[in-house]
Amino acid sequence: MAQVINNRILSDGMIMQRDCVFPVWTKTKVTVSFLGKTYEAVETSGKWLVTLDPVKAGGPFTMEIVSDNDTSQSVIINDIYAGDVWLCGGQSNMEMQMQRLRDDYGEEWEELGFNEQGKENTEQITGKNSLTTDPCSPLIREFRVPQKYDFCAPCDEISGGRWLTASVETLHEFSGTAWFFAKKLYEKYRIPIGLINTAWGGTPVESWMSAEALKDFPDKIANGKQYTDPVVRDEISKKTFKAILEWESRLKKEDAGLKEEWQNSATDISAWDDLSLPGDFASAGLCAFCGVIWLAKDFDIKADFPSKNAKVWLGTIVDADTVFINGVEIGNTTYRYPPRKYLPENLLKHGKNRIVIRVTCNNGEGGVTCGKPFRIFTDNETAELSGTWKYRIAAEASVRPQEFFFQRQPLGSYNAMIAPVLKFPLKGVIWYQGESNDSYPYDYDKLFVSMINDWRKKYSEQQSVCRNNTGASDILPFFFVQLPIWKVASDNDENSSWAIIRDAQIKALSLPVTGMAAALDLGEWNDLHPINKKDVGYRLFFASENILADAINTSPGPIIREIKYEKTAENNRRIYISFDNYGQGLCVLGESSVISITTNAFLRTSEINLPSDEEDENKAYVSVICTEGQERLPAEITGTDVLCIDLSSVKNPQKILYAWADNPRDRQLFNSEGLPVIPFKIEIKKGEENV
Repeated sequence: MAQVINNRILSDGMIMQRDCVFPVWTKTKVTVSFLGKTYEAVETSGKWLVTLDPVKAGGPFTMEIVSDNDTSQSVIINDIYAGDVWLCGGQSNMEMQMQRLRDDYGEEWEELGFNEQGKENTEQITGKNSLTTDPCSPLIREFRVPQKYDFCAPCDEISGGRWLTASVETLHEFSGTAWFFAKKLYEKYRIPIGLINTAWGGTPVESWMSAEALKDFPDKIANGKQYTDPVVRDEISKKTFKAILEWESRLKKEDAGLKEEWQNSATDISAWDDLSLPGDFASAGLCAFCGVIWLAKDFDIKADFPSKNAKVWLGTIVDADTVFINGVEIGNTTYRYPPRKYLPENLLKHGKNRIVIRVTCNNGEGGVTCGKPFRIFTDNETAELSGTWKYRIAAEASVRPQEFFFQRQPLGSYNAMIAPVLKFPLKGVIWYQGESNDSYPYDYDKLFVSMINDWRKKYSEQQSVCRNNTGASDILPFFFVQLPIWKVASDNDENSSWAIIRDAQIKALSLPVTGMAAALDLGEWNDLHPINKKDVGYRLFFASENILADAINTSPGPIIREIKYEKTAENNRRIYISFDNYGQGLCVLGESSVISITTNAFLRTSEINLPSDEEDENKAYVSVICTEGQERLPAEITGTDVLCIDLSSVKNPQKILYAWADNPRDRQLFNSEGLPVIPFKIEIKKGEENV
């Protein structure tokens, strides 16, 4: 009987959207009993549909589904709550789980553990359509949609999945961004929050778009359609898998370090070459090196350095590694992005110890990432590993064959993972994506807007089937994260791919019922997956409150309202830029400044400097593109919401850039609530600069 329900979102522990007619789609005719009412299915487009009356926030509820063909067959769905349900989409920074954040946000587990001690005191409401405000563990649940793709057509069903209730045992599986967003919602509204997680790492925006959404990009549709045949997909998979396996097998076979067991502490490393770590291997003359390199370092520890709780943190390593302490393997990672955090398991000893790292370099970019913790430590003591290491090449190879990811092709992820979810009423969407479009950023503005509009159209069509579901939003709310910084800080660059994508994201704010979480200051130059998902989630909450609850706040941050030009009697030329969302006023913060918020505790955590009367602390910098190249000029705050730039020294200024780089060197402007000024590019039309 369970197979008559064609979507796993309808399962034990589910959260349904409150105040909306709710659909139950089945493959056969059924009768549904829910909250004292009985509903009969009607045939719709070859399937059977039951539409349940709207329910206020509350729970737990029980639903019974009985087949009309065989009344002895029934399904009981237990532990149902009504609340707000959010679709959480994008790529790896939305997918990134709380487990990755545990060392930085361990208090999230501690709070859950403390609150769960009082769970038995939590009042459970059945049929009362209300919830207790007891300070218990937040009723937040996540449904992770299985990562599948389909290039033929939008799917009716989700292939699997289950609802998880947030607890000490399950929190590690939750999306970090979605968790912090949901937590703020729960703290304010005290209603159940459901998260439907559809994120998948490395996916470009077009993989989340339907054929209709891509109608202006026929080449992308054709690209996706070429993978409809499973035989073709199987051949591609086998071919790439075979090539990679052969490359790795050959490298392993030729690896002198494995043959001679270089991981052993008895290995003589005195004749090995030196290099400084952390750093790129190119700094040691290993430019474009592919193959295996072994790294080794001897270090001393004190007698009282406890080994039982020691940790080894090595940042990130490009591309794959296996780590040994005193000849024993303590861990390995197969690709570049995860932080290397290993446990030596009582292997450390008083006096001399040795750490050895076997590194596989796939494509000539090998190295140990700078600016990350690179040490062995306990709660009380630390042995730093930075400095001179020994290295030896064990095997050389050609560039590793590339993997092929079907989920990154157009159409596939939308058809399998989004289309089935849009059948259910939602409170809105939160979205974190854009990194994987950086090789062709100029398409992103059209693609992103088209995706949002198409999701809304499909969602509206689905909800209209459910007896004109007036409880569902007329326009599906959509809130997204603007890309943070990435790579080494640099001057403004008009061709920066990340800046172009950020600008495309700003343009999407022209759509109704959209909001943006500005995250420029929340990134890490050396990590594509920055840890600070707490402020990202909080800023998404900030944006949603601004749009859906008419909250008075400054989300997404200062954004240009007006531009005026001035020419003085002394022939000085100035431009005045006025901003919205400035709070108590614009602020300038240097790179060494610590930001946080006092008026909005859910944004950041330390004190922010309000505008200063001292001129040197009251300026930021912009880049002006002119006939002679590009000049860096100071910009002075001349009012609570006004920035002034003196153009007198610039011949024929054409454009003004602020925070316009993958990681802009100049991004010092914030408002009084700690939100960054939104990056901008101003086109100066001929003659305007002389007004």
